[in-house]
Amino acid sequence: MEGEHPVLTVEGLAVAYGAVEALQPISFSVARGGFLLVLGPNGAGKSTLVRALAGATRVRAGRILLDGRDVTSVPAYRRVRSGITLVPEGRGTLPGLSILDNLELGWHSAPPHRRRPKEERLEEITELFPFLGERLHQDCRTLSGGEMQMLAIARSLLSEPRLLLLDEPSLGLAPQAVGRVYRTLAQLNEAGLAMVLVEQKVVQFRRTPDTSVVLHSGHVMYNEPGRRPSEDELAELYLGGRLAS
Repeated sequence: MEGEHPVLTVEGLAVAYGAVEALQPISFSVARGGFLLVLGPNGAGKSTLVRALAGATRVRAGRILLDGRDVTSVPAYRRVRSGITLVPEGRGTLPGLSILDNLELGWHSAPPHRRRPKEERLEEITELFPFLGERLHQDCRTLSGGEMQMLAIARSLLSEPRLLLLDEPSLGLAPQAVGRVYRTLAQLNEAGLAMVLVEQKVVQFRRTPDTSVVLHSGHVMYNEPGRRPSEDELAELYLGGRLAS
């Protein structure tokens, strides 16, 4: 709708750990149903960025707006209730609990005004991820790496996010599992779920990002709408290309 706020607006966001500048000022927006791709090597500031968006890391400067409302100082648990959900690096599932227990934790984290009946939501999730429905009472440690990542995504969906933050969802996965994860993410994005996707390398997503950002040592090296960098461009940026203007 014309005049509608982006789901996420970031204005001059910067993060420091003591005297160390972990993330130099960065600005971007994510439309409803949009897709922002954030690339960079280890130590680039990618995780710092999504943790700041999720409220898990304090910001030094700048603003984070969700649907036009300033949430920069809102704590992490209230950001989840507002509609921002982070799937952290390393899956973030809870070993020792069953698949069902993990899913129910996601459902309980949904804001009461958007929380739909549990059985209805679980049925929808297990239709999207049939293998979870077949193994609800198994310990999640019995899952493969790719299945564990799918469980983490499924749990995040039960919190009813308007914006999903994904920190290197392909990390440590076999190529076949990566393809499965990204097919599912593309399906969710095409259905209208806005995403900020963090990876080290260019991913084979079905759609072109609305914006691609490349970070290196906390600096914004590339910030371009409507395209993603090629492998050659990315290699040059990782080796110390020019900062984004």
